[in-house]
Amino acid sequence: MLIFRHVSGLHRAIELWRKKGMKIAFVPTMGALHEGHMGLLERASHYPNTRVVCSIFVNPTQFNDPADLRTYPRDSVRDLRLLVEQGRTDALFQPELEEVYPPEQPAATFSFGALEQVMEGAMRPGHFAGVGQVVARLLQLVEADYLLLGEKDYQQFMVVRDLLRQLRERKEPPSLENRPNTGGPSMEVPKERATRMGGLDQKGKNKVDPNNGGSNAGAVTRSAHRIPSLIMGPTHRDKGGLALSSRNQRLSPKGRLKARRIYAALRQARVGWCRETPAQLVQKIRSGLAEEPDFRVEYIQLADSDTLAEVVDWKNHTSVRIFAAVWIEGVRLIDNTVVFP
Repeated sequence: MLIFRHVSGLHRAIELWRKKGMKIAFVPTMGALHEGHMGLLERASHYPNTRVVCSIFVNPTQFNDPADLRTYPRDSVRDLRLLVEQGRTDALFQPELEEVYPPEQPAATFSFGALEQVMEGAMRPGHFAGVGQVVARLLQLVEADYLLLGEKDYQQFMVVRDLLRQLRERKEPPSLENRPNTGGPSMEVPKERATRMGGLDQKGKNKVDPNNGGSNAGAVTRSAHRIPSLIMGPTHRDKGGLALSSRNQRLSPKGRLKARRIYAALRQARVGWCRETPAQLVQKIRSGLAEEPDFRVEYIQLADSDTLAEVVDWKNHTSVRIFAAVWIEGVRLIDNTVVFP
């Protein structure tokens, strides 16, 4: 597994893979890896003639609460061990902040309309604007053919799907620069950092590609308009049904056991929807969760799977999901599941 902390080394590897006719499958993460991430990487590795790139970057622009950013779990040693042990990742990209958001490049802005005005968008103002910024930037850097995200963050998946639509419709390539683009996206690298741009091996030493040399060794010819196919991987759960996430690693063993009640409550919607109105069903599930004194229910919502519009009656919906955000032990957990079909 190649390890890159700078864009130039990543681009050099991608160029070599492209020359060999390889495609790129990309799994972006914020670290604190779990079986959900590993499942996406496993799935990505099975696409033919494909190299798998995983990124670990805790994106500050999607945190509306500074305390949440400070306490977000980070364990780079454990993450690296998991990736190496699994053996499905060809390249790990662990960029510093200035690699993702160069000071000289103004960040693009994206609006997602109704998709960002409900549930997570309503509770975390600016969150999805930050998601759009970082995904657009990472796609500019990786230029993947496949982008894999998890079902647990279903609303985020829908937002990214809309982001890809917007990028397809833009005349400019997926870039965070507002200046005219004449040759596809590029990255300027200060000379004093050039010697550190070859990627890192597992011992933290620079990797050197013997097949590349000269001052343009980091150059790469990249498609200016490559928009990846978006793929959703299933939610991974523990044996009691708790959706695996980076944040629930902060729960105590007792808290994890209690948190399993969230999914159990949501599953009631699948068997109860035909006997009750949407409002009655939501209230029933909310009341049941509120009986647990350690829970603070932020929202329970039924939403159309395609638009995320709130479901107020069962008519005119071909697919409905139920979503929840619940606090326990100071940790905010989200989950969702299909109600029908």
